[in-house]
Amino acid sequence: MCRLLRYAVLSGYVTFSYIASASPVLALSIPNRRDAAVSANDWDPILNKDKSATCSDLAVIFARGTFDEGNLGPWVGGPFHDALISKSSGMKVAVQGVSTGDYPADLAGYTQEGGSEKCAQSLGATIQKYSSTCPTSKIAIWGWSQGALCAHKSLNNLGGAASKVIALGVFGDPIGVWQDTTDYPPIPKNIALLSYCQKTVPDPLCTSVVEDFPQTPLGFINRLRDIWAKVDDTHMNSAQKEALKGLATELPTQALGELDQLTKDIFDGHLRRWMLTPEHFWYGIDGTVGQAADDLIRTYKTSVSVK
Repeated sequence: MCRLLRYAVLSGYVTFSYIASASPVLALSIPNRRDAAVSANDWDPILNKDKSATCSDLAVIFARGTFDEGNLGPWVGGPFHDALISKSSGMKVAVQGVSTGDYPADLAGYTQEGGSEKCAQSLGATIQKYSSTCPTSKIAIWGWSQGALCAHKSLNNLGGAASKVIALGVFGDPIGVWQDTTDYPPIPKNIALLSYCQKTVPDPLCTSVVEDFPQTPLGFINRLRDIWAKVDDTHMNSAQKEALKGLATELPTQALGELDQLTKDIFDGHLRRWMLTPEHFWYGIDGTVGQAADDLIRTYKTSVSVK
């Protein structure tokens, strides 16, 4: 490990210089906004004890992925929110993103923790608070990428509200590349698992890898940088196109800050955990979020029909 780590440190200046020259200022974090394209705060009136607040039929909380801005993110959370609202005629749906103050959605939370513990704690506490005021509301937990791992972990933090949760929904769930070193709670029988993984154009975090990647830290980071530099944004919405500009810099920058962990993961055979390729971001572009919205509404209707 020492030899490879020395290589990474000694070679780091080349990649760092490249990224620094590509942008006048290295992005330290992507700003969080309350823009409707990347955020949803429908639970706030209940959480804030507003006297005029009314409970929803279906309350959905979403954990965004690494690098996402807002509390939903533009890649998957925002499009999923839009699809769900458009398909939920005749029922009151409330969508909330996990607090940006509790969950920064940075690379360290993913690579060092297998999904942010603070995200899981915040998600569980928010559900308990909402459910205490709205005990008849059905609740669904959703997440994408690191957010999917957060969603899994949150099952340990639901308390008495666990019986109100009807679904755990995940996009691009990386749990398969983390279960050998990280314990995730089992899914209770009353909670339906709705899982979506891109297999036609493979998402390497949840299905087989079809491409070889460099086995050195700097080589791997450079490969990711090159892949993202060539992404076609034709089918992206405006929020995704804006996010793409930051992601092309943010991903390699934060990865450079995690060189020790990346080196360790390469030696331990865990490089797949780092394969944040464009295919992993496509669920809000290829129509998958629409299918997921249909499946959640079907799950909700089944839950209310069972006496």
